[in-house]
Amino acid sequence: MFRIPIGPIFDGVKKHAPKTGKIIKDNYKEIVAVAGVFVTGKEAIENHMEKKRESNKTEGKLHHRKVRNKYYKTKILPELDSQNRYEFFQYILEIEQFIQQIKNEEKKEIGVKKPIHEKRNKDWNDILIQIKDKMSTKDYVEFIKIYNNPNYQNEYFNGFENLVEKFKKLNNSEKYDDLLKYIADITSRTIDQIEKDFSLPD
Repeated sequence: MFRIPIGPIFDGVKKHAPKTGKIIKDNYKEIVAVAGVFVTGKEAIENHMEKKRESNKTEGKLHHRKVRNKYYKTKILPELDSQNRYEFFQYILEIEQFIQQIKNEEKKEIGVKKPIHEKRNKDWNDILIQIKDKMSTKDYVEFIKIYNNPNYQNEYFNGFENLVEKFKKLNNSEKYDDLLKYIADITSRTIDQIEKDFSLPD
């Protein structure tokens, strides 16, 4: 770490301090007035910026995707455990639409904005992955519950009853391999994992 030479600074203060002190003493009123203008100007700029931020919020000038992004991060992602499949499906469609919009904007605009678009794209993809993973996990758990209890009822699959009907049909027809493949297609789990969790009775 290099050292700042103190000698020249001390010499400068020693040489110029008396003159500066005299100037301040002789022009005290003018200096105070100018300082006041600077402070007032700074406050005016800060007030203007704050009003502009508030105006943007109230007039809806914040970009829709930006508002939705914040909503996903603060409201939806923390509540994924309580969502049903229909809600997951809606979120996935909306996010995929946002990602496509960003790609379309990237094609139209100059290359300078490419890093901005890439950051937005990555941000939305991160959210999308979390939602898809949660949906896949909940699908899998619900199928296990139905497999172990054919009379099990839950609202998770509301709007997707056809998935449950096909599952039950394959399970009842004793086409075990077809059932495993069906679960793998829906949940992206491996057949080996599914065989462990959906074992045939002895």
